[in-house]
Amino acid sequence: MGARPLRYLSPPRPVRVVAGPTGVPCAVLADGRRRAVVAVRDEWLVQDRWWTDQPVDRHFFEIVLEPGRVVTVYRDTRADAWFGY
Repeated sequence: MGARPLRYLSPPRPVRVVAGPTGVPCAVLADGRRRAVVAVRDEWLVQDRWWTDQPVDRHFFEIVLEPGRVVTVYRDTRADAWFGY
């Protein structure tokens, strides 16, 4: 039996996020509809490659959208843009 090839996760896509004054997502525009964020399950920062010409500075949120879908979004602070999985 041979080794199975690696499968890559889908790359992040740009998403439209409505954030509150503190930067926490309040709503996500998905499937042509505005979906309210009903809970933030987790959040974390990734700051890496600061020593290179392409540093990474991202604020991730694992959120629950109405009616219960869990998604991960992040704000790329250098690009001032939101992305999601």
